[in-house]
Amino acid sequence: MSVVVIYGREWVRGLGLPLVSGIGGDVYVEDIRDVVKRFKEFIGEGLARELDRVFSEALRNEVSRALSTDKLEQEIHLLVEKFWARIALPLAELTQSILSHIDRTTLDEFINLEEKLGIALTKLIKRSGYEFAEDLVYGLSVLIDRDRWIIEKVSELGIDGFIKRVIDRDPKAFMEFATYTMYLTFTWVASIAALLGIVKNYKDENRDKMAQWCREYAKEVEDYIDTLDILVKDDVYEELLELGIVKR
Repeated sequence: MSVVVIYGREWVRGLGLPLVSGIGGDVYVEDIRDVVKRFKEFIGEGLARELDRVFSEALRNEVSRALSTDKLEQEIHLLVEKFWARIALPLAELTQSILSHIDRTTLDEFINLEEKLGIALTKLIKRSGYEFAEDLVYGLSVLIDRDRWIIEKVSELGIDGFIKRVIDRDPKAFMEFATYTMYLTFTWVASIAALLGIVKNYKDENRDKMAQWCREYAKEVEDYIDTLDILVKDDVYEELLELGIVKR
């Protein structure tokens, strides 16, 4: 198996939606607490505890820095890289545990939990009256759609079959999709951490800027989902080849 395929496997495993661990016990909203509790039961106490630990560290370090720095544009790229390096191992374990349960019932349960959390968070965001609330709601919806799409494709094609198709057919789109997802996740987590008071010390300007970036990154992720969804369908891909629209 090539290096790029191995990287692709780890990317899919390591980019599960990190919403639950990004929301700490400081957010006392009953419906969110209930979903978080069920999610942690779903993944197991040990992994839940490790995810809590690394996300707490990320909030204290990369996220807090992004929200307070005077040089956000210059530092954002390194902060995103450090954030993902910090959470990569336990998040990969989480995603692997989910994708290893290829039975439809288990996968549907995970998506159902994400959607319930998404609904609860959407209500909370909108009730805040925040100027850029819709940007955060849109970013959240795209992150959940992205997880649903990957789980459906892996369930249908297997993780190796899915990765092989996207890498063989458009590796550039695949890598850009991964990058935009990483930036969307980081800016969403940072913005919501400030909005919900998980991070106490922050600059309004940085929170607002990252909230608006969420929409930009989310639009890119959404567009790449549409593109990659076409490319992983064998019959559609072969037809595009015959028409000369894509090249092998």
